[in-house]
Amino acid sequence: MINLLPIDKKAEIRAARTNLILVRYIAILLMAITFILGSMYVTYTVLALTKASSEDVIASNDLRAGVYSSTKSQVDALSASLAQTKLLLNEEVRYSKVFINIAQLMPAGTVFGKIALDNTSFGGVPIITKVYAKTSADVVALRQNFEKSPMFTGVKFQTIIETGSSVEGYPVSADITFTINKAVAQ
Repeated sequence: MINLLPIDKKAEIRAARTNLILVRYIAILLMAITFILGSMYVTYTVLALTKASSEDVIASNDLRAGVYSSTKSQVDALSASLAQTKLLLNEEVRYSKVFINIAQLMPAGTVFGKIALDNTSFGGVPIITKVYAKTSADVVALRQNFEKSPMFTGVKFQTIIETGSSVEGYPVSADITFTINKAVAQ
């Protein structure tokens, strides 16, 4: 086949084909832009409806929360009160535990004449009491046990009398001074 068309016509036909391709690209591009804009509009509409719905839920929850605000304030007050109670209970001294610890440190053959504990007995105030024993070695063992214990500080004997005491069966008596550590006694 011989192409008999003049060169001008050939150039115009090529330009027409190129223009047709460009028109198709422009049409595709316009459809893509229309699709993107439509998608953005739908997305915006859905988000706006979701926002309105969420604001309604928040408003209704705020109303419900208002009803429970007095209960919340009561719970907060109770929590504060319980915290104070916990602090008080942590400071509590169990006298029975203190007496058991003292009894465990006492060797056989020794007894206290009288020992009274109260809040002032802890943390620096020395306790002075009388101890009765069967032998002077028992008194020394008692002092050593008290000195070794972290529960007591300042353990001292003021007088030791071996000639007899007012308690039958315990001829040795001694005056002892000691201080009870509150932290260990709790």
